[in-house]
Amino acid sequence: MSVNNLTAIYPGMPLAAPGTGSAFHHSILNSIEQEIAVIQKNGHIVYVNEAWVRFGANNGLPRANWLQSNYLKICAKAASSHEPHVRLIQAGLAAVMGGHQASFSHEYPCHSPDEKRWFLMNVVGLTGYTDELFVIIHSDITQRKLAEQQVERLSLLDPLTGLANRRHLMQFLPSEWQRSRREETPISLILMDIDDFKKINDQHGHVAGDECLKQIAELVQRCARRPGDLAVRWGGEEFMLVLGHTDSDTALAIATELLLTVRRTESAKHFRRTISLGVSTARPSGDDYEDLIQQADSALYQAKKAGKNQVLRYVSSPL
Repeated sequence: MSVNNLTAIYPGMPLAAPGTGSAFHHSILNSIEQEIAVIQKNGHIVYVNEAWVRFGANNGLPRANWLQSNYLKICAKAASSHEPHVRLIQAGLAAVMGGHQASFSHEYPCHSPDEKRWFLMNVVGLTGYTDELFVIIHSDITQRKLAEQQVERLSLLDPLTGLANRRHLMQFLPSEWQRSRREETPISLILMDIDDFKKINDQHGHVAGDECLKQIAELVQRCARRPGDLAVRWGGEEFMLVLGHTDSDTALAIATELLLTVRRTESAKHFRRTISLGVSTARPSGDDYEDLIQQADSALYQAKKAGKNQVLRYVSSPL
């Protein structure tokens, strides 16, 4: 439907700038990159701009289909596919069209098979001329969302080693703990420390120390192979492995192999390093995942105290 058709239905609507005619107004709408549609209270689409048509065409919807469509029915069909954001959109549309709020805005994903996409939807009543029409605007915010995701991703990584940092761990571990609790599977931690790291810095310099950290981090990362695993720089010269769905014996075997691999691997400056490791395992029943960290730390402390360059498994004290 053209702007002229709209003025025929709603003759009191001055859709054109004074003295310019409706074609001028129509050109303005078509020059806007946002997708714009005008709908009636019953959801029937009475106008779409060229950006809306192009978006539809890129997604397999011919131009003629839009002005024969009902936007509320399109939303209802999408809601039946259990997309949670569609129900929020339906509620927002109902609030604006029912006069309960002046406008509604919502950001939502609209991914295609080839790329990730996000849009911002705005709904407002076409006030001043009629209370029977509503404007829907969709703006592509993909670049902003990707930039936000990149910032978030970087905030969860240790800048030197590229491993997850503590912030990432404290988001990941509670979730993995609850998954293990639901599935009644064990979860293990390996906490490790580079032995005598201060001597490495003092004798070979901080550049060599950084290279040592990065090399150990790479070996630790190789052990995190599954979605339930996470390699973490715990702090300083300490690293951690979260191993979902992993029992104590398996975790001990992984820690032992890591110990032996570090022993066999020389640094760039051909000096050898060793690590000490503490292993803890639990079958979650409550929310005490922090106890698992403390137990791994206790086992690591005992490994250091016993002479370093070894793995110890946490064993609870007998009653």
